[in-house]
Amino acid sequence: MPENKTIAVGELTLDLANFRTVRQKSELAAVQAIIATSPDRFWALVDSLLTDGFLPTENILVLRSGRGGATKTVKEGNRRVAALKLLHGLIPTAKLAVPDELVPEIRKVSSEWRSANASVPCAIYKSSESSVVDRIVTLAHGKGEKAGRDQWNAVARARHNRDVNSGAEPALDLLEAYLDSGLNLTGNQKARWSGDYPVTVLEEAMKRIAPRLGLASAGAIAKAYPNVAHREGLEALLADIGMKELGFELIRAKDVDFGARFGFPAATTSPEPATSATPTSRGSSSPSGPGTSGGSRSASGSSASTGTGPSGGAAAPKPKALSINDPKAVQRLLKTFVPRGKGREKVVALKEEAARLDVGKTPLAFTFVLRSMFEISAKAYCSDHSKSRGPSLVKSDGSDRSLADVLRDIVKHLTKNSSDKAMVKALHGAMTELGKADSLLSVTSLNQLVHNPKFAISPSDVAIRFGNVFPLLEELNK
Repeated sequence: MPENKTIAVGELTLDLANFRTVRQKSELAAVQAIIATSPDRFWALVDSLLTDGFLPTENILVLRSGRGGATKTVKEGNRRVAALKLLHGLIPTAKLAVPDELVPEIRKVSSEWRSANASVPCAIYKSSESSVVDRIVTLAHGKGEKAGRDQWNAVARARHNRDVNSGAEPALDLLEAYLDSGLNLTGNQKARWSGDYPVTVLEEAMKRIAPRLGLASAGAIAKAYPNVAHREGLEALLADIGMKELGFELIRAKDVDFGARFGFPAATTSPEPATSATPTSRGSSSPSGPGTSGGSRSASGSSASTGTGPSGGAAAPKPKALSINDPKAVQRLLKTFVPRGKGREKVVALKEEAARLDVGKTPLAFTFVLRSMFEISAKAYCSDHSKSRGPSLVKSDGSDRSLADVLRDIVKHLTKNSSDKAMVKALHGAMTELGKADSLLSVTSLNQLVHNPKFAISPSDVAIRFGNVFPLLEELNK
């Protein structure tokens, strides 16, 4: 039976082996992983705690361990305790992407609030009762009942099945190895995919491609990676599944050889029987993911070949050419965009939001997201080149410069004052847009979108202008 007791937040230790994410090295890393997996839920919780304080409607589940049971590890309630630690200053916010509206609220947390929320009610179990604790946590999160709390997704259920039930989870094994060794990943993708990834889609793809890699089973792929044949193609496949550009629809298509897109040779042995989207031993349901007619990105970020595979396998059809004013061309360009470098985490998040928007239906929303992408990208670029006296974000009097002016200076920096003719040619469209008062990037244009009830931008106009400015967006994030 547990001991019910109120414990100071500072005495509680976050679970570094939380099934929602890969094992973490520190509490800060654990909080970063929790946020990356579900940022909206976490910051909504922080906002709620700031407004209403901690509501003791349910005990935090704690497992004692170590000498004399001194270590009190949170097994249920990690999100709540993480938010409380942040608000008490026990988790530094400097390395967290705190929403702008919450920054001042967190800074002015009162001593009265801290005093009132210094301790939380806990149900404390002995280390010998770990199996009981695991059963409670599994019932709370792993069964998928609608009445339960925030349910485990496919990744968490697979991790629990493997780590607790010793079940075979080759797709999860490959995913975690890829997150550790993959060559075509951003930091944002590593953090997010460690806790939110279509592992059931990957599982089916692995069964189909194993013979094409000269391996007997999906499990053999996980064991062989990264020392596996056609590693670049395999990593491109993993990235496409993570971005939901490759799903069951294309994998199961009888008239398309999806593996040829990634350069896999024709199979020399029969593949493992492909399973349908039925629940596995971990109780997961198979999420469907849309296929794509476009090429897949390779490790370098370029499109993988859609031609015939190395061994003459049937080729997937080439993507249909699109007009420059077709909103679909925007999504196609965004799929090739892979932000790199420090300070680009928010650029990645914005890019992914932009890719989910239908420009044909939401041209205004897309324009706002694009503007934000350029704003953050410009700041990151200036930071990259601050030591070499590159473009500056501020005027001599310390006031902020307009985005258009900063981008003009960045273009001068990229083109070496127009001496780099190849770069001048590549950025000609972007420079032309910067010179227009009604450009997507101009302050005037954005202000008109916000304040003028009659000012609007058509989807075709967004598509054309995005095509012009996209090369600059890529250069800002290399």
